[in-house]
Amino acid sequence: MESTVYRRGSDGKIVGTPEAKPVTETPVEPIFSVTTYRAGEIGQTQAQPKIVAEKPQPVIPVQPVSVQPTSVPATPEVKAPSPVVAQAPVAKPKPIAPKLPEIKMPKISFGKGKSRYPRPIRYIRNIVLAYLGFYIVLGFHAASSLDKMPASANVALADTAGTNWLLVGSDSREGLTKAERKELHTGKDEGSQRTDTIMLIHIDDSGKSTLVSLPRDSYVTIPAHIALDGSSVEDRKNKINTAYGKGGAPLLVETIERNTGLHIDHYMEVGFKGIRDITDAVGGVNMCVPADVTDENSGLSLLAGCQELDGKNALAYVRMRYADPKGDLGRVERQQQYLSSVMKKVATPAVLLNPISMWKLVDAGTESVNVGESDSVMDIGNLARAMRGLSNGSGTLTTVPVTDADANTAAGSSVIWDDAAARELFVSLGAN
Repeated sequence: MESTVYRRGSDGKIVGTPEAKPVTETPVEPIFSVTTYRAGEIGQTQAQPKIVAEKPQPVIPVQPVSVQPTSVPATPEVKAPSPVVAQAPVAKPKPIAPKLPEIKMPKISFGKGKSRYPRPIRYIRNIVLAYLGFYIVLGFHAASSLDKMPASANVALADTAGTNWLLVGSDSREGLTKAERKELHTGKDEGSQRTDTIMLIHIDDSGKSTLVSLPRDSYVTIPAHIALDGSSVEDRKNKINTAYGKGGAPLLVETIERNTGLHIDHYMEVGFKGIRDITDAVGGVNMCVPADVTDENSGLSLLAGCQELDGKNALAYVRMRYADPKGDLGRVERQQQYLSSVMKKVATPAVLLNPISMWKLVDAGTESVNVGESDSVMDIGNLARAMRGLSNGSGTLTTVPVTDADANTAAGSSVIWDDAAARELFVSLGAN
């Protein structure tokens, strides 16, 4: 801050001479200062930011001013400079990111937590999926275990309407031990096999099934063929079951095609062991015995009435012939009754929904059942549905019409068909 000294000069004029004060270091003011206001103003104390000292300004000489001697100017009031307040740096605002719309992600459940399905429905769903998986595995198991054999006719008949299965029960003891053969009264295996049961199952295009039993002693024409021993055999009359013993399944199929006029599409054969094991796998079958039975040849001893038969008694019941007053025709009726009872038992929840029983049933079937080379598990499934229809009454069970059930022929006691009635039956099934 500068001051001016006024002096009177030699000429009597007043001259103002500026007086420079020594420059002193500006003291550093504290960050917070107190400012006092004059009267009339509201005195207040507030926090101020730190004042930054200004640099000293150079002294500028003042030119002398002429002053009239008669008047002396008043000393000008010197106001203190207003304090310079340094403003604190303003912080730069941070950029605000735009708010994105909220996206709700679906909740993933790992067995716990809430589900959109009620608990009972989830239980039912899981049970259904478990059974579905089981039956898929069971189907693959059956397909891989299925035994196949040549069964096509040597000279095949032209295809006919619908689907025809030939179901054969042979007297094979294969798979039975010596002790089992003794227990079941099957006797020794004589080497050449014959058929104890011959059934023709026709399934029309609508799915309706018809089962026709062909008595094993039916006296029919056996086509010319090459016997198993290599010899050539001409057409000749004989019992139908000898065709299997002379030429196996192919000759039996050809014989049935020739005498019925129906083309055989599929073939299935089951032995003694299969009947016993399948019966035990389903937990026995219910059979109604019309009268007390005692048969030494089959070892059967039953009282009259409906009862549950195990595998041993069921096999003896379908094999028995000599103690039946109807002979071979009576056995045909019991075989149909047994087949119907088995299919009814398989269709019950106790078997169908029991994985253990179903696995045993498939094992029993695949171990002792043979099918044709072109037959598959799907074909067998179609046969099972057809036989189920037979068991619940929606199909037809019948026997080829006969004129004599005990005729004396060159082959011994034989069954003679009623040719006209038999032809009419087979034509109704689509025979050529």
